[in-house]
Amino acid sequence: MKNENEIAYVVIDKIFGSTGAKIFSVFLFLGILAYVNGSLLSNPRVMFAMGEDGSLPKAFAKRSNSNEVLVFSLTIFAALSMVILFFSQEFEKILTFSIFLDCFGMVLSAATIFWFRKKTKDLDGTGIYKMKLFPLMPVIFIVAYLFVGVSIVIDDPSAALIGIGLLAAFVGIYFLLHRNKKREL
Repeated sequence: MKNENEIAYVVIDKIFGSTGAKIFSVFLFLGILAYVNGSLLSNPRVMFAMGEDGSLPKAFAKRSNSNEVLVFSLTIFAALSMVILFFSQEFEKILTFSIFLDCFGMVLSAATIFWFRKKTKDLDGTGIYKMKLFPLMPVIFIVAYLFVGVSIVIDDPSAALIGIGLLAAFVGIYFLLHRNKKREL
C-alpha cells in the first residue's frame, strides 16, 4: 500500500506517521470510488437529457418500458468505458485524463456565470444574483481548475493528449449530428 513516489503519501507520512498515511490512503481510495460512482450515475443521465434535448440522437432518450431504466444510454456509456479501459489499462492514466476532461467542463461551466450575468444585466439589484465576493470566487474556482489542467499537461502529456483526443472526437460527433440535423430542416 505504501508508495514512496507519491507526494501526498510522503507528506502525510511525515506529518501523521505510517498509520496516518495508511488511513489517508483508505480515505483517498473512498474519494476516488465516490468520484467514479458519481460519473457512473451522472454520465448516462446527461446522455439521456441530451437525447431529449436533441443534442444527441433520440435513441439516447429512450427508457425501458417496464422499469424506466436508461438502457441505451447506460449501454453506450458502459461500452465507452470498456473501450477506454482496454486502451488505457492503467487506473492512474484513466483517472488523470478523466480529471483533465473534467477541468474543461468545470472551467467552461463556471465561466458561463459571466455570460449569464452579462445577458441578464437587467436583473441586477433584484436579489436573484447575489454572490459574496463576485467575481472573485468564480475566478478563483476557474484558476484552480486551470492549475490542475496545466499540471496534468506538464506531468503527464500523454494523458492530456488522450483527454484532448476524446474531447475532440465527441465535439466532432456533436457537430456532425447537428450538421445533418440542419440539412433535414
